[in-house]
Amino acid sequence: MAHPTKKNSPFRIFLRKFLKQRLAVFAFFVVMFIMMVGLFGSHFSPYDPHRPVTAQYPEMGIDIQNITSERLLFTASLSDGTSQSENELQELTGETEERRVAAVRRTQSGIQVTANANGSTLVFVESGPVRSAVQVLVEGEFPVDDTPALSSLHLTADTENPSPGQTATIDVIARFTDGSELTGLDAVRDYVNETYGEEEEEDDSGFQTGSVDADDDQPFRFVSQTEETLTVDEDGQVTFIEEGEGVVQLVAGDISAAIQFDIGNTGTEPIVTSIEMDNAVVELVDAYKHQEPSAMHLFGTDHQNRDIFSRVIHGTQETLLIGFVSVAIGTVVGTILGLLAGYYGGWLDSLITRMTDILLAFPGILLAIAVIAFLGAGITNIIIAVAVFTIPVFVRIVRGSTLSLKESTYVEAARSIGVRNSVIIFRHIFPGTLSVVMVYLTMRIGVAILIGAALSFLGLGGDITAPEWGSMLSAAKDNSSTIFHATFFPGLAIVITVLSFNIFGDGLRDALDPKLKE
Repeated sequence: MAHPTKKNSPFRIFLRKFLKQRLAVFAFFVVMFIMMVGLFGSHFSPYDPHRPVTAQYPEMGIDIQNITSERLLFTASLSDGTSQSENELQELTGETEERRVAAVRRTQSGIQVTANANGSTLVFVESGPVRSAVQVLVEGEFPVDDTPALSSLHLTADTENPSPGQTATIDVIARFTDGSELTGLDAVRDYVNETYGEEEEEDDSGFQTGSVDADDDQPFRFVSQTEETLTVDEDGQVTFIEEGEGVVQLVAGDISAAIQFDIGNTGTEPIVTSIEMDNAVVELVDAYKHQEPSAMHLFGTDHQNRDIFSRVIHGTQETLLIGFVSVAIGTVVGTILGLLAGYYGGWLDSLITRMTDILLAFPGILLAIAVIAFLGAGITNIIIAVAVFTIPVFVRIVRGSTLSLKESTYVEAARSIGVRNSVIIFRHIFPGTLSVVMVYLTMRIGVAILIGAALSFLGLGGDITAPEWGSMLSAAKDNSSTIFHATFFPGLAIVITVLSFNIFGDGLRDALDPKLKE
């Protein structure tokens, strides 16, 4: 049979009352998890929080080329109806419209495009008289322009094997990067002239700048590549002059295609007439800063391409260090001063109380900033600053409890038999204040973490590159103001930690309050 006093022991009563507060219990487990992360998380973080992740990829066996590069796949159509893949073309070049966004290089297997920075650009693939485009979107810091652009052209004619003196009409099909098509010479010409046909500014300086061939300035034009065998006008009407090979090129903005004629069946070598991209839109990642959250980087990367998840984990230790050490110092000093002021009273009580009132007259953050301004920036001085504004709170609550407890019968009895004051204070009065001290200690840790983060955010934490949550927010404000994840995750860590400590402290207070029934 269980002993009745054991069943109703103070600890069991406290535990039953605390477990009834589900939110406080949940907050307790969150607090325990945060403390475990602070103690051991740095050993399990996936990346070094002080170095760019791109510098760590080789050490982890990650090929950055697989993230930032892609080989362009396309099919080249020949005039004889056959086709060749990208690695079979002998004459093949690649060019980028904006090298800042993406770089292009020719390899043995074709054309390789590599992301350089966030943005969008067109990459052109050229072979002979044919030029096609692929749209490259490099996702990163800013939204990219994914407006469809011309990708390729395909030319047809109503005559396959003409003879000298005959004519033919060329028609065109334009394909865009989003897969849509525009059919018909007039429709394609209208689109190209509207998109690329910017009027030149008139020169009213009075100087002659030289003659310019007007045909070369037209964004939509037909060009005869073999003027000795055929001619072509602006409407695609071809006139065949003599036997042999005839080639007509159509230039539409930045894109071109060709059509070949075997005039008089003389037998000609086939040429490339069009290039069709397998994927006219290529999406790459700007892996050099501000990577989006992904499987590789759960919280993304910051402006120096450091892994935010690893920095949040490492910052837990430094943030908890500020909270626990500063509150521990404030609790010890404040409790001792409160015990002395409440027990002895008189001039000592007046002195300590007036000093406490002066400190409490300042908002906590301003008081901490004043201390930092006097001592200088640094993590140690932040701990001192937070401890200073924590002291008066504990002086007040401990002094109040001491004034009540020193009038208790057991204290009067101890004093009457000659027990020393120091023994009465620390053996008889202090245990009575312990419950309220523990409650406020738990709640003040959250406030201390918040004040410490605020000081680091203001640049008063010393090393601004340290993986501390306030410093991370400050760096994100200055360098990543348009990036959501750079500020969201450190801020979320602060909110969860402070909220958990406060809810846990509230639960402790309710469980330790003897006035509240079970």
